[in-house]
Amino acid sequence: MNKSIARMGKITSILAGILLVCAHSVNLGGGEQGSVLGSLLVFVAHLLLVFAFFGLYTQQGDGNGLLGFFAMLLGNIGNIIVTAIVFVEIAQASGEKIDHVFSTPVTEPIYSFGPLLFVLGMILVGVSMIRGKVFPAYSGYLLLIGTIVFAAASVSGDIQKIIEVIGSLFTGAGFIVAGIKFEKLNAPSEFENSSVRGN
Repeated sequence: MNKSIARMGKITSILAGILLVCAHSVNLGGGEQGSVLGSLLVFVAHLLLVFAFFGLYTQQGDGNGLLGFFAMLLGNIGNIIVTAIVFVEIAQASGEKIDHVFSTPVTEPIYSFGPLLFVLGMILVGVSMIRGKVFPAYSGYLLLIGTIVFAAASVSGDIQKIIEVIGSLFTGAGFIVAGIKFEKLNAPSEFENSSVRGN
């Protein structure tokens, strides 16, 4: 695999994982609407996830199969929509009224189904990582658990922010572990090193 793509996947996976944890931790003390800083960090994290998804998909290669393809497709479509939603939520955290933005006939279905696509994509990413056996299986399990916890947060009432932090810990750890693994997967093997020395 192209080393620059591997480097991109490594850096964006690790950074996205770290930013997700930091963002939701900051939002924990930001009230019902969250904080501007926390929302901005979530926004940047989701921007990075576009490249992380692509890097993960490329790294798994033939191990993706049809499942991995749909994981990247749905995950990225959902992620891009969520990124747009978070962009508007930054304005909300700044004190602007944004309720009308998501209530038009066009934006309401996008606002409703975009996050569901992202959740479905994340679940498929986790399953494809477990089945592909390129990345450690536990990184896929971490993504699955984190995604399910995040989904549960939306119906958890007053403790939503706390549940989101817990979900971010699992999801962030999953991306960080996968990012660290990129380096090991692309390190020259002993055979390759001996071949180079022999030449």
